[in-house]
Amino acid sequence: MPEYINISVRQPYGVCGGIVPWNAPLFMIVNKVGPALAAGNTMVLKSSEKSPLPAILFASLCRKVGLPKGVLNILNGFGRPCGEAISKHMDIRKISFTGSVATGRAIQKAANESKLKKVDLELGGKSPLLVFDDAPFEKAVHSATFSILYNSGQVCMASTRIYVQQGVAAKFIEALRESIMQQGVPGDPALPDTKRGPQVDKLQFGRVLSYLDHAKQRGYNIILGGDKVGNKGYFMDATIVRDVPEDDKLVKEEIFGPVVVVNTFTDDEEEVLRMANDTEFGLYASVFTRDISRAMRVAKALEAAAVGVNCASPYMAIDMPMGGWKQSGMGGRAFSKHCLEDWTEVKSVFISL
Repeated sequence: MPEYINISVRQPYGVCGGIVPWNAPLFMIVNKVGPALAAGNTMVLKSSEKSPLPAILFASLCRKVGLPKGVLNILNGFGRPCGEAISKHMDIRKISFTGSVATGRAIQKAANESKLKKVDLELGGKSPLLVFDDAPFEKAVHSATFSILYNSGQVCMASTRIYVQQGVAAKFIEALRESIMQQGVPGDPALPDTKRGPQVDKLQFGRVLSYLDHAKQRGYNIILGGDKVGNKGYFMDATIVRDVPEDDKLVKEEIFGPVVVVNTFTDDEEEVLRMANDTEFGLYASVFTRDISRAMRVAKALEAAAVGVNCASPYMAIDMPMGGWKQSGMGGRAFSKHCLEDWTEVKSVFISL
């Protein structure tokens, strides 16, 4: 109406909470603290008990550059009581969490029971990688190798399910096997020649081994790896398992280790899309093909928040939003302008002239 001026404004939440995982602590700290503070909020940040030191270092750097006291507050400790306290605290208006689905559910429940605070969750993944007959072959092999070995497979968006079209399957699988073998065995990450390190701790190490034991008990075709490396530390063979039933837990569950399942598909595009989308997760997916029409068609059909065409995770771009579909997440997005907006609330103001 002409006698009114209506405007919308964005305002910070105020006090926010952040909970970061152990697998990429410094990256996750920057990813949460940066936009939250830039939008005008303060933050209480809990790091993982498995990797607490990056948060302490980050806080010391913030103090050196003159960040006022109370703007960033570091809380180290276990999920209970520390993470639970952040989730339930009545003065915290928003919480952002990256980690497992189970913990994400617990945080959502606690937040709902406090004051229905805004919750952003970035959770697990079981990312599919599709290789068609006309794929750029070397790029597909390299991308698949890097995706499953990066950070010793301890990445939520790792390409842990590979679907290869039958016409190129034998060649691709052998090339992938050779490519992974060329990366050598895991070792001390402090040494310059080491390409990948151990699993994070005994618990995670045992979890990955339990999946390998399952594969052996079922008689699945393990064409590479399948065991631990050495008798000291938590080092794991990179493992390729072929032709696993789609309803098996190796295909359905997030292993969080250097274990990849490789299955094949025929010329039926809908067939491979059904398999790729038959998952509770929707974090990242990849398609390798030289056919741009197919690439766009498949990218739209894949049920994932991010899709790589002739590239694979962990490729991201700082100007593109990242998040999750299905059980891989809910709420806001990381990176890009969407990230900054997600740390603010929208208010409508109606002015009568």
